[in-house]
Amino acid sequence: MKRDKYKAPQGTMAIMVIFILLIILLWGSVFLTLLSRGATG
Repeated sequence: MKRDKYKAPQGTMAIMVIFILLIILLWGSVFLTLLSRGATG
């Protein structure tokens, strides 16, 4: 049974990692903006 046929595609993994990092960065910037405006309650 060949295992190298079923390895995860590298491009998809890279896009997923970039997408997750982008979401974290955007959320962080929005959070810091709200924090600086004092709109967190």
